[in-house]
Amino acid sequence: MTIALALLLGSAIVALTAPVLLRHLGARAVDPVALIVCWVLAVLGVSITVCVGLAIMAMPGYAADTPFVYLVGRRWWSAVQDAPHFAAYNAAAWAAVVVLAAAGLRLTWVAVRHGRARRALVRDRLDVLRMVGTTVPCREGGPPTLWVRSERGLAFSLAGRPGTIVVTDGLRRQLSPDGIAAVLAHERAHLRGRHHMITAWAEVVSVAFPFVVLFQAASPALREQVEIAADIAAARSSGREALRAALLDVTGSGAPEVALAMARDAVALRLRYLAVVAEPPSLLGTLSRCGTLGVLFAVTPLLAAAVLLRVTSALATALP
Repeated sequence: MTIALALLLGSAIVALTAPVLLRHLGARAVDPVALIVCWVLAVLGVSITVCVGLAIMAMPGYAADTPFVYLVGRRWWSAVQDAPHFAAYNAAAWAAVVVLAAAGLRLTWVAVRHGRARRALVRDRLDVLRMVGTTVPCREGGPPTLWVRSERGLAFSLAGRPGTIVVTDGLRRQLSPDGIAAVLAHERAHLRGRHHMITAWAEVVSVAFPFVVLFQAASPALREQVEIAADIAAARSSGREALRAALLDVTGSGAPEVALAMARDAVALRLRYLAVVAEPPSLLGTLSRCGTLGVLFAVTPLLAAAVLLRVTSALATALP
């Protein structure tokens, strides 16, 4: 029981504190790909640790054989493993089973409903847009571009296989050829990086568990970071000034909610990132930061639980 409570409490601490640290890293213009990895692994780390804690609570007799005990140390674990078996232990075990089952059913139901709604909305929007637009296939074999007749300068991408980039004719009058190339590169980066899937996953988790601070913060933060990541890809291929002009001239109004629009989310933050960061992060630097920060945020709930259990066992051995 003690190890289960330590895991649950450690997860709760990380769920409350991780968003603050990750927002701070985002404000300091840290590599967006590394931040995306950190947000995803923080959510997964907290989720897995909670599930392990509930599983141990449901099967307290097996707690002494878990790898977590070796992390804490058997000498410390022996101080708390011999607690008397009250009736409350059995009640907690049944409660853990119910919570695990309810959480799994809730997540499955929200994911299925959300996925069906997104696919239906994307399909309906594309059917309408294809009636008033012209589809141009990509020469490199990438996602096609759907040019829609409209005076308004708008660009967004919709997920699918292989996905679709929707651009209005108004962009030709507002942007230079380099600016249009930057817009298309930005939207291709979204589809190539599976950014729609990442934001959809974060939205499902936040809707399924609205009481978890980390899950609620992850959804808008990931939408911001995928936009910055796509900006970096566009700046590499088309230049920073062309991208900046596109962000200032293109509108995000009118894009479907399921789409990732060129100039709808976090435009001020993205312009500030382009002004502050001198050079796009290198591939080696991105991999290094993803590995270091990602592992740190993934294992932090487990480390917090280990510290809590060590403190608890130390107090238990110190008491007469």
